[in-house]
Amino acid sequence: MKSVFRLLQALSLLLFIPSIVLGQIQQATLRFDPPTPFVGQPFTLTLDVTVNPGIELENPIIEGLPDPSHARFINFVTAGRQTLRTEGGRATDVLRYTAEGRATRPFVTTVSPLLRAQVIERVSLGGFSQMRSFPVTCRISSARLSVRDLPRQNRPADFSGAIGRFTLSGEASPVTVAPGDLVTLSYTLTGSGWLADAALVPPDPGVHFKTYPAQETARVDSPPRLSIRQVVIPLSTNAAVVATPRVVYFDPDAVAYRTTTIEPFRLTFAQTATTEPAIRRIDATPAVRPTDADLARPPELALAETVAKLRQLIPLAAALILAAAVTALLFRIRRIPAVIVGILILALGVAASRRVSQAAEARVLEVGVSVTARLAPSDRALPLFDLYPGAFVIPLEHTPGWVRVRSSDREAWIPVTSVTK
Repeated sequence: MKSVFRLLQALSLLLFIPSIVLGQIQQATLRFDPPTPFVGQPFTLTLDVTVNPGIELENPIIEGLPDPSHARFINFVTAGRQTLRTEGGRATDVLRYTAEGRATRPFVTTVSPLLRAQVIERVSLGGFSQMRSFPVTCRISSARLSVRDLPRQNRPADFSGAIGRFTLSGEASPVTVAPGDLVTLSYTLTGSGWLADAALVPPDPGVHFKTYPAQETARVDSPPRLSIRQVVIPLSTNAAVVATPRVVYFDPDAVAYRTTTIEPFRLTFAQTATTEPAIRRIDATPAVRPTDADLARPPELALAETVAKLRQLIPLAAALILAAAVTALLFRIRRIPAVIVGILILALGVAASRRVSQAAEARVLEVGVSVTARLAPSDRALPLFDLYPGAFVIPLEHTPGWVRVRSSDREAWIPVTSVTK
């Protein structure tokens, strides 16, 4: 009888729970902050659900928000719980949820969405008590969202697309240099808002610099941060000022386009007496000449030479086959002209083979004197490694007085006078 009684209690509990649950959610209110954002400006969706004490909501879902083609909402999370008391002393709990929103186009709408969730509570009926979960749907109070387009008046031509508030910072290292030294420029854009497709584009520093393409080193959406790095080489003492980038963004609080930038970097050139490299290598003992194994040609050179030799044989073999075929055809008609034509074809084949051989030899250079390979075409550039007489290198790029070469898996610049063909 006792088990039957408990079963009847459970059945009665199931019959009454839906009506009980519907009364546990007292109201749900929705608001947007700010209620009139600009296109691309981040805004916050806040949902406050007032429930009876002890009630929990599981897997809440809001249905009826603007279409994703108009606005996107991400990171819907629980923001906290607060207990309030009415004037009559009755306690209620307010469950707060937030989400990040961003509109992709201007529009005006008033939403009256639905809240779907699982209500979890402890239910007691007589001597029976347990945690139960039931689905619930309730109407959320209406909320208005008015998205404004970015102002077209006074919009700069170089507007980056970033919306919010941003600050540009940067540094140059080193700032005391000599012509030919490498200078690393670093820039970072930080702030609050949305970066969109904003990019940091360093201006052309001018003809007195050799520049390398800027590289993006970091891009973070939240909080927004964009960093780039660029290497420049001052070619003369006239390269004293390095221009810095500027970023035009839209400030929604001020409803205005603003620009952030930094002062140009100023380089100081060391005096002649102090232009020696910061790091000098002093050998107390005579340099040891590399062994035969050290002078052995790298694998890529050996492979290149093998391919070159095969290419030399191609025109000679083709001429030999063509000469034999032509001689055989003409020999029955006129023997002497047939022999002459065959000899001419062979001569052309030998000449073509020699031209291919000379072109292949031009692709490989031999180091004639001991030389230090450097990072840039300058006697003051960073030394990377040493090359000794008899070493073989592959030329990659030429500049007046210098040649960039590859030795094994290393690449660097050496003076043209240090190599022989």
